[in-house]
Amino acid sequence: MVKIKLVHPIDRSGELKAAIIRPTGYKVPRKKKALMSLLCSDRDWARVLRSKNDAVAKTKYPNTKICQVMKQLYQYSCIMPSKMFDKELQVAKDIALMAGKIMLEYFDGDQQKEHKDDGTDVTIADKKINSMAIEELTKHFDYGIVGEEESTAEYGDGYRWFCDPIDGTKAFVMGVPTSMFSLGLVIDGQPVLGVAYSPFLDKLYYGVRGNGSYCNDKKLQVSKESGLEGNFVAITSHLEDVMQDPIYVENLIKMGARPNSFCGAVYKGCLVASGKFVGYSEPGTHAHDVAAIQVIIEEAGGKVTGLDGKPFDYTKPFRGVIASNEIVHEEILRALK
Repeated sequence: MVKIKLVHPIDRSGELKAAIIRPTGYKVPRKKKALMSLLCSDRDWARVLRSKNDAVAKTKYPNTKICQVMKQLYQYSCIMPSKMFDKELQVAKDIALMAGKIMLEYFDGDQQKEHKDDGTDVTIADKKINSMAIEELTKHFDYGIVGEEESTAEYGDGYRWFCDPIDGTKAFVMGVPTSMFSLGLVIDGQPVLGVAYSPFLDKLYYGVRGNGSYCNDKKLQVSKESGLEGNFVAITSHLEDVMQDPIYVENLIKMGARPNSFCGAVYKGCLVASGKFVGYSEPGTHAHDVAAIQVIIEEAGGKVTGLDGKPFDYTKPFRGVIASNEIVHEEILRALK
């Protein structure tokens, strides 16, 4: 019998006994039937749940794909079994530390900077880290990888790693130590695991859906501040964007917030997750920028959406992000309008 703790009111008792394994006669209370009908009985799902029984009970949807089941569980805000992504998390952490060594190697050295077609910079460190991440991930998993500089797959359903080898390359080039490595795991468009590393501060942030987020193994918690007034909000480092459309920053100041502009979407996201900032918004971020920090922030009690306040769908490209302690999310949305 496997227990899955829930945070959704569908199960007010706080626990669901997921009887997808024997005994088959387990009677599901009516209020749990909606969730139970989503569970499948294939061997992979039983394996993922770390079942100790070989016999798997028949359910209504025996052919349901594991990705579809996990997506539905995510939508019900289920807390996943704590060991479900143990291997993925450990491999991601190891890659993050290796990436950090490469970042430190080139931070004060010859970065071999180039300009990409979109006008942004790329360095030899970006390329080496992206290639290393792909090499290491493919040793262990057959998941697709969407990287900023190099990919093995396109956007879509299924399992995808989203990798930003150096988030904040502009800061890296300028010698400002706010750039970070970022790696997130997404299943059917929903992020379930995130790892981010700052080699300059030696801070390793990580989170797994339903199991909290941490920095150097210390649990993270977003700020409990109830409003923007007097609190820090991170904004884009592209001041030309602010000058072209200054209304947002003007609104933040009118609301009493203290806007701060600096490089590094992942760094800013980690400041929200750790409670230093109450919010952050950026118009130019991509999926590889926010896949990891979305899990880290939300597992610390925060909220992450698009600039329209709607949830992300990682099966296709998107731009822009709002991250907050959840309490001030609507205020930030109003400031943007």
